[in-house]
Amino acid sequence: MSIHELLNALNGLTDIHEEMLQLAREKQKLVVENRVDRLMTLTAKESKAIAAMEQLNLSIHRYTRECWAELGIAPKPGSTLADLLQAVTKAESKRLLAEAADRLMTSIQQLKEQNERNQLLVRQSLEYIAFQIDLITAPPDDMTYSPTKSHAAAAPRRSFDTRA
Repeated sequence: MSIHELLNALNGLTDIHEEMLQLAREKQKLVVENRVDRLMTLTAKESKAIAAMEQLNLSIHRYTRECWAELGIAPKPGSTLADLLQAVTKAESKRLLAEAADRLMTSIQQLKEQNERNQLLVRQSLEYIAFQIDLITAPPDDMTYSPTKSHAAAAPRRSFDTRA
């Protein structure tokens, strides 16, 4: 019976990962459009989904222990879902668990790839902002040589005071 509960928890976790994938795709659009206000609400949705993921992960660990107990096998330290798959004797249960695990791994991989793209976008955005700030705050370079000019001249005036 714990196998059905484990399947439900795995499917629920997959659903949350797919929801997170949709949020990540939406986040990509918002970063490109520079919609910081909407990014904040999206981040709150992600936090709720992460909290639900943590609860489902706890349930999965509990149901996995129960499955091992129902099989009458003591799990090895660090055993995984793949180890449980090998120990399950019913073909139908094994097939359903394998499908759920594959679906979960696929959604995790897609989410990972989307998050990497989003990180790159954010990094490029920050580099662009830093470049713009440097353009505004950099002291003007003296483009001509003047042998009479004193090297101890006053600090150049900036058009933007970063200490304000």
